Amino acid sequence: MKIAIVDYGMGNLSSVAKAFEALGAETTVSGRAEEFAKADRVVLPGVGAFGEGMSNLRRRGLIEPLRGEVLGAGKPFLGICLGMQLLAGESFEHGRHQGLGWIPGTVRPFEDRGEDWKTIHIGWSDVLPRQDAPLFRGLGASPNFYFVHGYHVACDDAGAVCATSVYGQPFTSAIQRGNLAGVQFHPEKSQETGLALLRNFLQWDPAVPPPAYSPKANGWLFEPHAGGGMPKVRLIPTLLLHDGRLVKTVRFQLMRDGVRRDVGHPVKAPMVYDAQLADELVYLDIRATVEGRGIEQLRRAVSEVAGQIFMPLTAGGGIRTVDDIRRLLQAGADKVAINSAALERPAFITEAAGIFGRQCVVVSLDAKRTGPDGYEVFTHSGTKATGLDPARWARQAEEAGAGEILLTSIDRDGTMEGYDLTLIRRVAEAVTIPVIASGGVGSLEHLAEGVLEGRASAVAAASLFHFRDLSPIKAKAFLRRRSIPIRA
Repeated sequence: MKIAIVDYGMGNLSSVAKAFEALGAETTVSGRAEEFAKADRVVLPGVGAFGEGMSNLRRRGLIEPLRGEVLGAGKPFLGICLGMQLLAGESFEHGRHQGLGWIPGTVRPFEDRGEDWKTIHIGWSDVLPRQDAPLFRGLGASPNFYFVHGYHVACDDAGAVCATSVYGQPFTSAIQRGNLAGVQFHPEKSQETGLALLRNFLQWDPAVPPPAYSPKANGWLFEPHAGGGMPKVRLIPTLLLHDGRLVKTVRFQLMRDGVRRDVGHPVKAPMVYDAQLADELVYLDIRATVEGRGIEQLRRAVSEVAGQIFMPLTAGGGIRTVDDIRRLLQAGADKVAINSAALERPAFITEAAGIFGRQCVVVSLDAKRTGPDGYEVFTHSGTKATGLDPARWARQAEEAGAGEILLTSIDRDGTMEGYDLTLIRRVAEAVTIPVIASGGVGSLEHLAEGVLEGRASAVAAASLFHFRDLSPIKAKAFLRRRSIPIRA
């Protein structure tokens, strides 16, 4: 079976192709009408902002060829994340934009839920499918998938909604109407469950109608989410790249007692974490900015890693331009972490969010304690002071368009003494976007403290896994015993 993956300059196409190829499908990533005509099925992925996505489709002359193959010839179609949103009539992301209009509905932001509410939905959440939904055959009543978005489709056709999720409010997480299907989450980054859904898409025959939709027989199961539908806490291994190897720093110093701490192979280690069901991976080229190298080493590493894993990947180090971000996403990253360039020019955050969507833009914030009650942001691998307070800078980054904060305590990095909980809590309480706590984890209890006391949305660790006989599987089992919601 041949799958045409639409290349319209938006996001992580290689990971989608890799996932289908793992299932035995032949794929072509193309923006050419003749390739759509040769394909048995069409997939429209996407990471980015709605307006930029529609602009690219128009500029490349892809709307009419897609309409002919999908609506005209009736080829099975799957929209992923932004690709599903583009099916709607219009969007209110960064203004008002007309969509394809293949599904009746609009794309809207999540409602503000007040204190402690994070406006960007990032992480693993339950999906509640209709019993008759062919995409979810064999996946159970509430499979987990990986989401990263700040807007959702408000579908005007209840019969087209084939799955819902809850993030403070119920929202449409999957649609099916005739030969059209769409999912708000990323199956290509949802490990075995995601591959199972893509396999169902390959086997789906839209000519065989599902049972008639009956709200009484297969309506929505909101009961499990009566508490508000917050996403599960994420456990994120952090990997630091330097000179083609993975290393571990202590207080951002590469050398300890004259020796660089080498901790593994840059591709094999991510494969281990994928097999151990880590929720995400942060992958940083730690000296790229200081050494003025740009992103090429990181891009090559990300391309190799993304070719071997089926989990979300955030890449950072040396990113200075919109083109840098585009190249990393094309290589297989799902989000990018920007640090020094964001502080030097905060408008860069706004530009990136306007093109790729704020859910894709992570601002990496490194801070040192400067006194009993004070902290300061540093850049350039902790070598350049900025005079900025971390909480204040985090708020500014959010206002500029950041979708997430990766917060690292330089003082605690590599010490295994535990998170700086005061720092984490101050930043987490200052913003309405998710905060990833990083720096200092040496025990499983430290992870729990990051969530329960630091109020982080996600907890990152490196030394815990490098130097202790512990794995993400063991860590997640411990967090569940502490009644912290986390994916099994």
